[in-house]
Amino acid sequence: MNDNNTYKAVLFGPNVIGSGTPIDLEYADGKIQDIVVVDVDEDGETISRTFKRGHETTEPIPYRFVEESDSEGPPSIQN
Repeated sequence: MNDNNTYKAVLFGPNVIGSGTPIDLEYADGKIQDIVVVDVDEDGETISRTFKRGHETTEPIPYRFVEESDSEGPPSIQN
């Protein structure tokens, strides 16, 4: 962990949001987030995309696409 409130991550998955572009994410309770939900506007509709953290431990931390849902509510993630 660095001295910042954010860390570098890369999202991999469908569409532009998962194109491998680096982004900054905030630490959750001082730790790297295991699951990230990103809202994307497509054709006037909001879609939530869920990404799960990979096993790598150095920045940028890779996240892989897991699930997509429409704007009806947050995605349901099975443990």
